[in-house]
Formats: sequence, C-alpha cells, structure tokens
Amino acid sequence: MTEDDLIKELDRGYVCPPGSGPAWRAAHDAGIDMTQIEHALALTPEQRLAEHQQVIDFLLTIMGAGLTNGSK
Repeated sequence: MTEDDLIKELDRGYVCPPGSGPAWRAAHDAGIDMTQIEHALALTPEQRLAEHQQVIDFLLTIMGAGLTNGSK
C-alpha cells in the first residue's frame, strides 16, 4: 500500500466488513472503535495475553516512575 492509498483509506473512515450483522453495525454507529475489535479478533489467545501483559508492564513502569518522582 502506498502512502497515498493509506491517506485515502484513512480519509474514507471505517467501513463495516461485508456481512456484518446488526449488532456490529449498531456498535459502530454508537461510536465504538471497531478496528480495535477486529485487531483483537485477528490475534491468537496467546498474542492477546502478550499484548495485555505489555500494557500491564507499561502501567507498572509509569506508576513506579511516579512514585520515584514524588507523585502518589
């Protein structure tokens, strides 16, 4: 995909996949970021757990940095 193609796709916005049901469309219409759902569904359970652990590790690092710098 070229940079121009990517820009056109981003400008177009999210398009529900073919065959998406009414609940999927309702979630999109309600403002839910369906790209995040699609991303999670494309991962294996092990990959989802690894991403979750990365977020936990990041948050613990931030919390530790805050405590080191005098924040609570």
